[in-house]
Amino acid sequence: MEIKVSKRVLLACLAALAFSSNAIAITFSNVQLDVTAIALTPDGAAGLDSQSSPPSAAPVSASAASVGAVDVSTAGAIAGVGLLNTSADVSGGGGATSSAVATAHFASSFLLTGAEPWLVIDFSPLNFASGSGLGTTSLFITLTSGATTLFSDFVTGKFSRFLGPISGQLDLTLTSEASAGFPQQGTGNGSAFGLATVTSAVPLPAPWLLLLAGFGPLAAMKKRVGRVLNKAA
Repeated sequence: MEIKVSKRVLLACLAALAFSSNAIAITFSNVQLDVTAIALTPDGAAGLDSQSSPPSAAPVSASAASVGAVDVSTAGAIAGVGLLNTSADVSGGGGATSSAVATAHFASSFLLTGAEPWLVIDFSPLNFASGSGLGTTSLFITLTSGATTLFSDFVTGKFSRFLGPISGQLDLTLTSEASAGFPQQGTGNGSAFGLATVTSAVPLPAPWLLLLAGFGPLAAMKKRVGRVLNKAA
């Protein structure tokens, strides 16, 4: 029974390892970060905030709010090395259009080695709307190497690309927008949220290599058990 359990445990571990991968951070250089947050209501003071980096290498953030008699708009954005986050929320009371926009921008040079051959961008948008409200989140990716454009378009979810050893430039723009009262007037709520992270997924050895590596110990164990049983007989 112990032998059967050991086999099952070993095979389960091999299977788990064979189909798993580790996500590690990429080393970036010449990083540029920019964030902007804008919030507007018909009768409230407009909110505007914008930050950028360098000179500081620390993450940057921006937040804005506009509060009217019945309308409220808020926006926020965060940008760090390999991480972007935006949010926009509007609650409209039926007057003219209220809106909120948040943008986070990340641009950098990067280097992938044979040990870090993948570029993976996890993008998670979350939008909500009711009544006259609207909410949208978008991520635009531009990936180049020298004078060659490898990718330039909007994505709707996870972006994964095997690049191998390469040096290149990555440009990401994450935007969340929310509004109420447009295109038709009326009460409404709009909310938009976005999160994007950049990592390098390092695949572990191929499944067949791991299985072959596991068959050796299993065969040796089987021989040892056979010898023990023969002696006992």
